[in-house]
Amino acid sequence: MTGERIKKLRKEKGMTQQELGELLGVQKSAIAKYENGRVPNLKKETITKLADIFQVSPNYLLGIEEPSTPFYSNNIDIPLYSDVCCGEGLFVEDYIEEYISLPESLLNPRKEYFCQYANGDSMKDESIQSGDLIIFEKTQTLHNGDIGCFSVEDNVATCKKYYKDQTNNCIILQPANNKYSPIIINEYNFQSFRIIGKLSLVISKRS
Repeated sequence: MTGERIKKLRKEKGMTQQELGELLGVQKSAIAKYENGRVPNLKKETITKLADIFQVSPNYLLGIEEPSTPFYSNNIDIPLYSDVCCGEGLFVEDYIEEYISLPESLLNPRKEYFCQYANGDSMKDESIQSGDLIIFEKTQTLHNGDIGCFSVEDNVATCKKYYKDQTNNCIILQPANNKYSPIIINEYNFQSFRIIGKLSLVISKRS
């Protein structure tokens, strides 16, 4: 029942299995398994995300109710910019490439967001891999340990963990991969540094 409804709703939305998988953060093969009933007990989190994507209630997907009592969820259109670097740094052009539509329930509709695709493996220990879609809340305020998006030179962006070292009067941008060295922000490069955003959500390209 659930698989049949997933397939029906996907086709009604004009989506491919690949497109649905990207929104859900799983591979195309996983969607095929869902629709063929080869995963009989989907996780609650998966059902909730599918319900948000299709704008129906979780109970409808589970076959408990009919679509006469749908649950509607608004979407947020988030601007997508060029890849943010999770490595040594990457130039980011100041224009919007496209908009990514995500369910409002995944984010705070009262906040402003932007998103980019990760490029590199410096944040792999925080489960951010190259190709993942990373959504940031636009903010210039972070606390120690927050993962953020930073401009370290003109038009250069990077995703790292933020630490402010009061003793040495510097900011440390710490990778989550010990093969990379931290980026130190001090009096010599502080003028070209700025906080762009705080990590809100990662949509993995993997299952």
